[in-house]
Amino acid sequence: MKTIIIKIGTKILTNDAKQLDLNNLRRLISDISALIHNHHLNCIIVSSGAIVSGSETLLISPKTMPEKQAAASVGQLLLLKEYHHFFSQQGIAIGQILLTKDITDNHEKCQNVTNTLETLLAKRIVPIINENDSVATDEIQFGDNDILTSIVAQLTPIDLVVFLTDTHGVYDKDPIKHKDASLISHLPAISNDLIDQTLDAYDVKGKGGMKSKLIAAKACHDKDIPVVIAHGRHASLSLEDIIINKKSGTWIHPVQD
Repeated sequence: MKTIIIKIGTKILTNDAKQLDLNNLRRLISDISALIHNHHLNCIIVSSGAIVSGSETLLISPKTMPEKQAAASVGQLLLLKEYHHFFSQQGIAIGQILLTKDITDNHEKCQNVTNTLETLLAKRIVPIINENDSVATDEIQFGDNDILTSIVAQLTPIDLVVFLTDTHGVYDKDPIKHKDASLISHLPAISNDLIDQTLDAYDVKGKGGMKSKLIAAKACHDKDIPVVIAHGRHASLSLEDIIINKKSGTWIHPVQD
């Protein structure tokens, strides 16, 4: 049975009012459930959104690191509550795993996470992974869990990593500034030059633009793990369209593929 990781960032989970976008979350969970039920895939989710969820409850716009960490501690519970609600409607159970990037420095911790992931997947439970923002700072400052996703991809056998973003993939130039920008459907590799030439997109909802996704995708590609970067907010584009039918997105395949 194939296993995929789906990374859902802050921009995908929140609306313009900086609130949790329950409609899009419901749609994505319905799509993921279809992948599990109809295509017999194991799915791991790396989810951001805790800080935004907590900020809404605390009625703050967190600026300092302690404020962001406090918002995350509140928001993580709220976020998992919504995941549980929507997945339970599909007859699917979830489990939560909170990690820090320094897990790679400790072999025993890595093995413990691997064992947990494999046990959950064997029981057809969807692991929901986030960085433990209340005690860690790296992904709050940069990456929006993109780098964490590439680390998780190396902890258990993974057949595909899906980075959902607010564009259809990687373009040959900035599609916001250039109307003639073309989507790059396939990349044989990710060069350092491409990463350096890519401007990172930041907004008030989260960090982790295309540059951080390319860095994370390169880490996966270097370990021969296929990657697709695709749109996560397009109502008429399902995850089945992206992952099974390959109708959209930028695909980065290992050499043997």
